[in-house]
Amino acid sequence: MAEITREKAIDMAVKYLSYKARTSSEMTDYLKKKNIADTIIAEVMEKLKDYRYIDDRVYLKNYVENNRHLNYYGSRRLVQDLRKRGISDTLLLSLEDLFPKDEEYRCCQTVAKKNLRALKGQAPAQKKKKLYDRLARMGYPTDMVLEMIRTLVLEEESLESTADLELTADELAIKDQQLSEKLDRDYQKYDRTHRKKGATGKELTFKIKKSLIGRGYPYQLISEKIAAQQEELEED
Repeated sequence: MAEITREKAIDMAVKYLSYKARTSSEMTDYLKKKNIADTIIAEVMEKLKDYRYIDDRVYLKNYVENNRHLNYYGSRRLVQDLRKRGISDTLLLSLEDLFPKDEEYRCCQTVAKKNLRALKGQAPAQKKKKLYDRLARMGYPTDMVLEMIRTLVLEEESLESTADLELTADELAIKDQQLSEKLDRDYQKYDRTHRKKGATGKELTFKIKKSLIGRGYPYQLISEKIAAQQEELEED
């Protein structure tokens, strides 16, 4: 069999890329399976990287972005899948910046709520087990899964206890004001607590948000409170 030339190997590589993006490892494995000489593969890979057709850093960034809007996998599943595709452990160190804990929590919440709706009518213990199994398979950290289950159960109980109540506009306004004041007190409390433990920056924000969610506050209300607090700090 005639040896495959560099030009032919480049054509094969470009065709392989036309279906979807590939990592350096995936491309190298593909070319090896085509019985292309190692020297030719090295030249092809260098050319592909020069053209930016292969870039593991960009691949990682796009993979995480797609996951944020489509697959909703947790960080453990992402690491597992990306390692299979040949992304290096060094590059995976940037995963925490690309997929911060508050974003992972939001994805976990999306998956949990969707699955909880499908489990409507089942016994609480059965719901918890099935939800735990699902979120664990999706690759979310165990502590996040347990926190999510506890939070959603609290939300369900709260909704059930108030489902039959009819509140006037004035009563609703009073209730909203009381909730806002309570949220402000709890925010300040958790801010002090986590700062004393050494949390700062993004870590501090995530820990405060997680603590407030654990108290049963709506996610949107928490986000608005944190945004308002950050605006105040910037003005100061």
